[in-house]
Amino acid sequence: MRHYELKPQEKDTYCACSCLQAIFKRHGIEISQQEIAESLNPSKRGFYLDDGRMRRFLESHGFSYKFFFHNETDFNEPDALLEEIRERDGLIGINSHVFLFADFHYPDVKLIDPLHGIVIERDFFGLTREMARNEGFYGLIGRMS
Repeated sequence: MRHYELKPQEKDTYCACSCLQAIFKRHGIEISQQEIAESLNPSKRGFYLDDGRMRRFLESHGFSYKFFFHNETDFNEPDALLEEIRERDGLIGINSHVFLFADFHYPDVKLIDPLHGIVIERDFFGLTREMARNEGFYGLIGRMS
């Protein structure tokens, strides 16, 4: 399992900011959750993570970003996407909460909840069903060379 130094989310709507901060820190970039929040497009329940502003923000720090709604993965194979995320970094969104992807060994998926920094282990099938019911998404984040 990949190690992240996750600082719990500083505000109710900062789950994505906490996850992004941990990814940046793993790559040697220090940035506050507030700075991240100021760079993203706010929504009623947090931030829009499927827009150009998110992508441009990550690119400005040397990362690529691909967003996939739960039903839009390549070839409809979310397990293949999770394997790709395992090699890079990623986010998993369920309803209006974002988790930091930690590990995947089929069928076990490990996520870190930024609310308290707790590792949650989920069954792949249960996770994908929950994502389908609750507007889930995948965010693939890779370091550009």
